[in-house]
Amino acid sequence: MIKSQVGRRYSKAIFDIAEEKNQVKEIYEMLNSAMVLYRTDKEFKNFIRNPLIENEQKKAVLTEIFGKDSSENLNILLYILDKGRINCIKYIVAEYLKIYYRKNRILDVKATFTKELSEEQRTKLINKLSQKTGKEINLEVKVDKSILGGGIIKIGDKIIDGSIRRELDNWKKS
Repeated sequence: MIKSQVGRRYSKAIFDIAEEKNQVKEIYEMLNSAMVLYRTDKEFKNFIRNPLIENEQKKAVLTEIFGKDSSENLNILLYILDKGRINCIKYIVAEYLKIYYRKNRILDVKATFTKELSEEQRTKLINKLSQKTGKEINLEVKVDKSILGGGIIKIGDKIIDGSIRRELDNWKKS
């Protein structure tokens, strides 16, 4: 709970700075890269979290890794480190992306089908969802053979379950 609150607060401030500098995408990419590195590289994570290592050493490493980014953008990452919030980077990035999607009217949709969609099916689904919601659709498709047929679409908290498995379960209950 606390980490998500920290993520919201920091992401809002960072997004405001990014918009002001017209660097929304660049800052997102830097933060996302830092998050991926923090979550996947155990040595890096242990180094960053080690209380015996001075922040100046940690900053030097971050500067070396992310130095290709502008120094102003890098300062955002160094600020997060200074405030001891690097462990919340996952939440900061997630909230940052939510703000971006909300401002640009983009909707995340997760769809599950028994087989991969053709490009034509994918385009039709995106167009239909876009018409219904009035937003641009960011579609993520997963394959799950256990649903037998049909599909499941998740838009935010709303789930549209048109799978044959659900139909069979409902038929079995009645």
